[in-house]
Amino acid sequence: MSTVLELPSKRPSPMAEVLDRLCGAPRLKPFSAPATAVLGELSRRILAEPDLARRPETAALAFWLRPANLAVLAKDVPPAPRNAMRVPAGLALHFAPANVDSMFVYSWAFSLLAGNRNLLRLSSRRGEMAERLLGLIPKALEMAPEVAQGTAFIQFDHDDAITAAASARCDLRIIWGGNASVAAVRAVPLSPHANEIVFADRLSLTLLSAQAVLALSDTELTALAGRMFNDIYSFDQMACSSARLLVWLGGTTEADDAEQRLSTAMRAQCSQRRYALEPATALAKYSLACRASMDLPVRKVEAAAMDWVVIDLGKGMPDTARMEVCGGGLLYGCRVDSLDEIVPGVGRNMQTLSHFGIALEQLEALASELAGRGIDRMVPVGEALAFGPIWDGYNLLAQMGRLVVVR
Repeated sequence: MSTVLELPSKRPSPMAEVLDRLCGAPRLKPFSAPATAVLGELSRRILAEPDLARRPETAALAFWLRPANLAVLAKDVPPAPRNAMRVPAGLALHFAPANVDSMFVYSWAFSLLAGNRNLLRLSSRRGEMAERLLGLIPKALEMAPEVAQGTAFIQFDHDDAITAAASARCDLRIIWGGNASVAAVRAVPLSPHANEIVFADRLSLTLLSAQAVLALSDTELTALAGRMFNDIYSFDQMACSSARLLVWLGGTTEADDAEQRLSTAMRAQCSQRRYALEPATALAKYSLACRASMDLPVRKVEAAAMDWVVIDLGKGMPDTARMEVCGGGLLYGCRVDSLDEIVPGVGRNMQTLSHFGIALEQLEALASELAGRGIDRMVPVGEALAFGPIWDGYNLLAQMGRLVVVR
């Protein structure tokens, strides 16, 4: 019988027994008191750990899990259509990503708030932050035995037999990961009555008005650079919503001047935050910049220091399929005279557009012109990693439940 490691204890357990326990757990209503109690307790425990409370990623998670914020989320759930009511999907099977340590908590929390029982498969490549969060969850689960019985975090190597056993009994499968990982899981049959939500590789960009950046005072520029640092360097730029492309709106001269000013501010942030660039990442960035200079129409490379590197591809949106990435503060740059020039370069793989100095009317016109071509989020600089109930075009709380007609 196939076995898995239950986390955080790493106790070996037969997969069939784990599934039996979850399927026999009490059924909860959406936004039940036990669910919100557990998540609120996890928030409290994160904030009680000084180092976690200081980290932007975990502090944001704790803030999001607060009971007051969960109450706001409950109000944002789309009302059920006439003659219908919302109910849980049932058992949700999650494949958590390895690149963003806190994402498994968000995935679990949304599904739990929808009323589901949850089985989460975590990668063996998860980082130190994920381990810390896992260590806090069992104490939070003590707040509600019914939630604990319906929750399991597991680890197993890629094993189609285990994936198939879980997929056959789940009502909802949620896959986070790269395109190859998603394809591998999707090749395993899913129960005919189950639904599936997929979050594959995505590319994000930052759009800046050159004129607006040049108009900033030194203090305002420092604040903007601080917000960009959080967007880009959290999780070492490996989150899908961290920008890999920097787009300047404006003429050549003002864009160059604004970029020089921003680059100076970003390097100051790296120094002030004591960003430690791993030697392997520095080498990868240098090698990538050299290859790009040979293979792409590179106008210049902004790399006075390796912690902030911008490969300038000149005017117009680039072919993103040719943009090799490595994280650690490496971006490609380009310039446009108007937002209309962005549209042809947008593909379905583009997720988040973080912006500064762009009017709301311009953003709405851009979204209308894109008409679903790509870009699922347009948020101010500093909010790229702010997780919300609408992600990659899905309303998660609606997608993770079901509707029952009652007439």
